[in-house]
Amino acid sequence: MINNVVLVGRLGNDPELTYANSGTAIAKFRLAVNRPRRRDADAGQEDVTDWLDIVTFGRVAETCNQYLTKGALVGIEGRIQSRTWERQDGTKGYGVEINARWVQFLESRRDREAREGAQGAGAPSQQGAQAPPSQQGAQAPPPQQGAQAPPPGDSWPGDEDDDPFRDQ
Repeated sequence: MINNVVLVGRLGNDPELTYANSGTAIAKFRLAVNRPRRRDADAGQEDVTDWLDIVTFGRVAETCNQYLTKGALVGIEGRIQSRTWERQDGTKGYGVEINARWVQFLESRRDREAREGAQGAGAPSQQGAQAPPSQQGAQAPPPQQGAQAPPPGDSWPGDEDDDPFRDQ
């Protein structure tokens, strides 16, 4: 069986970073992905935008929170997962989300700065980030066992001076 998803879209919100009781970072955000109309549809109609819930874990989650903001263009590779839960009123809830294993940043630093300048944003927002319960007040989250930063060009932006687009 195959459960693999590859998407390209723009963030609908800044990533929201939380930590599980185990200390694992969890980042969630929405991704806007355009779906073109069929060829036989009216030529004047616009593309349809699908809004997908994305969740990442560990170092990828921390990197997304640190470098991505609303509107960022990203590529995502992961899998579809569904969840069920019981609400406070006793009814069952159901949701589908994309568990992203890799997040590829697809815009250059110059494009990102231009987009943020047009939105009136300065530095990436850290809204929604909270330290893990065992580390509140500390500077950094606890290290993950065996966790490594992904290689440059995958989901790790690399050194600030290392511009893969050579436009700075």
